[in-house]
Amino acid sequence: MDILMISEVFYRKLAVITKVLGAAGVFLMLVVVSVNAQERFTYVLSMFDPVSYQVSQLPEKGREDITLSWGGRIWAFSNEGNRDAFRHSPEVYAPLFQGCDALSLAQGYRAEGLAKIYLIYDQQLMLFQGREHRALFLSAPDTLLVKAKSHAGDVKCGPYQ
Repeated sequence: MDILMISEVFYRKLAVITKVLGAAGVFLMLVVVSVNAQERFTYVLSMFDPVSYQVSQLPEKGREDITLSWGGRIWAFSNEGNRDAFRHSPEVYAPLFQGCDALSLAQGYRAEGLAKIYLIYDQQLMLFQGREHRALFLSAPDTLLVKAKSHAGDVKCGPYQ
């Protein structure tokens, strides 16, 4: 084999490797774009209307066409009046601790609360990961609320950004 033939084989292999790496790069870029698009359209409270927790007996499902971006999240509402109320006073209606389970926070760790297991206590919406957690929280709510507030920032369940 002469030098010219060796260099030709080398450049062909290099071209194939470049194409494969380029395709892999495009694939990774598409995955990142897809993940970002999914994050953008993730609704808070499993798409329940945050205002409805306080004004209705049961939380109502929000609609995709009545939304608001606040605190780095997308909130869905069952009607425009609720959206306007939230826009005016979001801290009144948004779940305390960014939706983290209040009992877990009182115990010093982070756990996500569920939109259907909630409590309005002292005019604030709190979520829990189970009915047992809600019941245990109600055994000493004032004490546990103070503890939860003291741990919230440490485990990234602090105020909305």
